[in-house]
Amino acid sequence: MDETKKYLYILTTGPEVAYRSASPFFLATTAALMDHDVSMVFTIKATGLLKKGLAETLTVKEGGEGSNLQFFIDQAREAGVKFYVCAPSLDLNDCTVDDLIENDGVVGGTAVNEMALESDVVITF
Repeated sequence: MDETKKYLYILTTGPEVAYRSASPFFLATTAALMDHDVSMVFTIKATGLLKKGLAETLTVKEGGEGSNLQFFIDQAREAGVKFYVCAPSLDLNDCTVDDLIENDGVVGGTAVNEMALESDVVITF
């Protein structure tokens, strides 16, 4: 593939359905490894997935490698996927940016819409 594309993954589902949370990280990691520019925006309950220490406790699949969400988060970060947090979702999840793992910034609605308009591919979960 010769042309770099911009991918935007928007996540809305959170820790309450951990089994659904691995796929967006897996797909984002794959796109990044294909040399695309990949960002993930965490909004609504998905922001809760980024709370420090929580991902290690969230089981996506019993047994085997990659059984907890932290495995998928680590892969995405190592591949260069950028993580952005939607500002209003911090309050919804009773947290501050200091409660979250390392990320690439807090964004508002305007920024999220601009990111979507500038992206070649937008995928929501």
